[in-house]
Amino acid sequence: MYIGIDDTDSVKGMCTTYLATEIIREFSELDLIGNPRLLRLNPNVPWKTRGNGAVSIRFGKGTGKPKIIGQIDGKDIKCYETGTGAKPTKEHFKRACQLVDKLAYFDDEKTNPGLILTAKKPSQKLYWQAVRQIVEKKPHLKTANPKFHKGWKNGRGLIGSISATAWRPRDYTHELIAYREENKWGKPRKIDTASVQKMDKAITSTFNNYDYEEKHMAIMPSSPCPILFGIRGDAEKDLHKARDMIESEKKARWLIYQTNQGTDDHIISGSVSNLEPFTSVKVLGKVASIPKMIAGGHLIFQLSNGKKAVDCTIYEPAKNFRRIGEQLLPGDIITVQGGVREEPFTINVEKLYIEKLASITEKTANPMCKKCKKRMKSVGKNQGYRCSCGAKAKESQAEFSKIKRELKIGWHEPPVGSRRHLAKPLKRA
Repeated sequence: MYIGIDDTDSVKGMCTTYLATEIIREFSELDLIGNPRLLRLNPNVPWKTRGNGAVSIRFGKGTGKPKIIGQIDGKDIKCYETGTGAKPTKEHFKRACQLVDKLAYFDDEKTNPGLILTAKKPSQKLYWQAVRQIVEKKPHLKTANPKFHKGWKNGRGLIGSISATAWRPRDYTHELIAYREENKWGKPRKIDTASVQKMDKAITSTFNNYDYEEKHMAIMPSSPCPILFGIRGDAEKDLHKARDMIESEKKARWLIYQTNQGTDDHIISGSVSNLEPFTSVKVLGKVASIPKMIAGGHLIFQLSNGKKAVDCTIYEPAKNFRRIGEQLLPGDIITVQGGVREEPFTINVEKLYIEKLASITEKTANPMCKKCKKRMKSVGKNQGYRCSCGAKAKESQAEFSKIKRELKIGWHEPPVGSRRHLAKPLKRA
């Protein structure tokens, strides 16, 4: 039995993953088959609540040796790698709906929950569509055809609940999420910064923990949701040790999810000539303008394929990543990766790869007169040079030297606190 759920949270509170822990507790008579799954979908959709995350949980009768993946109410939560099916019933559906009714943040107009229960995993194409495109609810629902489903308000969360359940990972990471005691929700979190830094340096399989440039704890959310912190990493076993290294207020519960975070699943290969708004692309081109800083601290430059050019923007929250963009010059060949905005039409740069730097020279001296052995004088802009003896020289005959470029060939990314959930950090490359 698969349960998929999405769009129950808001910037004002709640979290779909917290509701997932309540579902796990509610269905404790069944075994968890595999880790619950946290899927981030297309980060460019205009109606997302926060991180555009959806959750899928599989229940059944476990076989083999279980592993501990969490704790709720002081009780270990275990899952099995394999198991036999448990068919969803009306009673299962009723119980799950009651949890959504109780916990979803319905006061937010952007919160439109969706819930499915199904014995059959939907086609994986539904995941790839939802992580890379704007999709419609009706065709998504028709293709998936879950045994039970319900959408609250406009029911847009059904897209996420179906897509999360449809995921077959090509690449994956894990996230251990610790939750706060309910009486602490909405209040300032208490996490020791030094312990986060220590963990970040000691557990190298984790990523995006602490932003040393901005002195920001990236594991700690800023919204008034139930989450205390979330530690992302490649090695699930290392997350247990990482959790214990964090000194914080009491953890009411915790759970390890399998995720698509840090995988670049949202990226498609594109062309400057053929870009669609609300997609995330990887495009190769030549820098066609000198980067300029505009109001708000955003940096803009143009990328061209010789026929067409598009604006690329490094937004102010990317902080020092803008310094990379500022050093670009016309003629540089780069690959840009990021989301395509509709208004203004631009690529929101998530990462960039310096393929080849243009050779830039500067004049160091006027031409030398071969007869007089003296430097000639300029006649005027773009008019060449002349010596007092009457000898002439072209502009190109002046002496030039190549300017040393500080930019390095290779990938460049923004600081930890400015990265999208789906963007693959360079340390995972």
